[in-house]
Amino acid sequence: MTTKDQAPSRSADMLEVRNLVKRYPVKSSAVSGRKSAWVEAVSDISFDISKGQTMSLVGESGCGKSTTARCVLRLVEPTSGQIVFRTTDADSDATETVEITTASPKELRNLRMHMQIVFQDPFASLNPRMTIGSIIAEPLAIYGIGDRSERADRVADLLQLVGLEPNDAHRYPRQFSGGQRQRVGIARALVLSPTLLILDEPVSALDVSVQAQVLNLLMDLQDSLGLTYLFIAHDLSVVRHVSTEVAVMYLGKLVERASAPVLFGKALHPYTHALLASVPIPDPDLAANQKRIILEGELPSPTAPPSGCRFRTRCSLAQAPGICADAEPEFRELEPGHWVACHFPSEVSATA
Repeated sequence: MTTKDQAPSRSADMLEVRNLVKRYPVKSSAVSGRKSAWVEAVSDISFDISKGQTMSLVGESGCGKSTTARCVLRLVEPTSGQIVFRTTDADSDATETVEITTASPKELRNLRMHMQIVFQDPFASLNPRMTIGSIIAEPLAIYGIGDRSERADRVADLLQLVGLEPNDAHRYPRQFSGGQRQRVGIARALVLSPTLLILDEPVSALDVSVQAQVLNLLMDLQDSLGLTYLFIAHDLSVVRHVSTEVAVMYLGKLVERASAPVLFGKALHPYTHALLASVPIPDPDLAANQKRIILEGELPSPTAPPSGCRFRTRCSLAQAPGICADAEPEFRELEPGHWVACHFPSEVSATA
């Protein structure tokens, strides 16, 4: 796999997310239906994605990555915040700006052509009663694009583009492997020629050997079609190869954000240190010299996050009682393009 090592440009942001919040009510009992608490799945996060770049959101399961992605698409309604998406007309080069959080149903329908998603589970995301060709062509039928022959040609072209055969259009999802199904999911996402793809852990359900094939496909498609990616993942070894910029989430908050080379070479947040230390190293000699960082304790409940810094209950640098428990750290730019939310940001050596 090749590596995305260029620094992101802030001059042509396609997507801007500002102070995004998503809360879910928690019922005290199924009988009464009373709402006794709120889970803040996403808590006041902000980021940008530039055209042609890949922004990766990483963190433990339950930290709010997928909820963020679904809020961007308005598959779930944000509680508050602002999401701005910019599209450029290929013929006139005119730029249209859409506020997603306040967009009307008609505006959202038009926006869906520019923003698509590839889901995590290639087995659950395809209708088992439909042929592959029907699945891929369905968005074209919904938008009234082309006749039956033109849609069939578009499906055949896309199947070849993602590494499948045109004759596969007549087969059903059960006749394909997991990697092949994910290729079908990618083809379906591309059928309307979008500019932004949200990839919700697109390889986590696949075998390791198949993961590399799908990742290479996604990177090739990005280069050839000029796509922009929001990549959701928890595997940092995958993120390192596909990202231009990485944002680390913990319990609904962004704790660090930087370009991929900077984050993997000079991480400053203790949670990021722990994530990087957990990546397996195939060389046993290098692995033996790696400094292990073991997080103690369980992930706090999102219904009652710790006061101050949310990571302090598992952080070896935390001062309790002290500033870590009393004050929430500001998400601030310590160096150009490198944002951290920590009272005591520091680098750590990768070796013992």
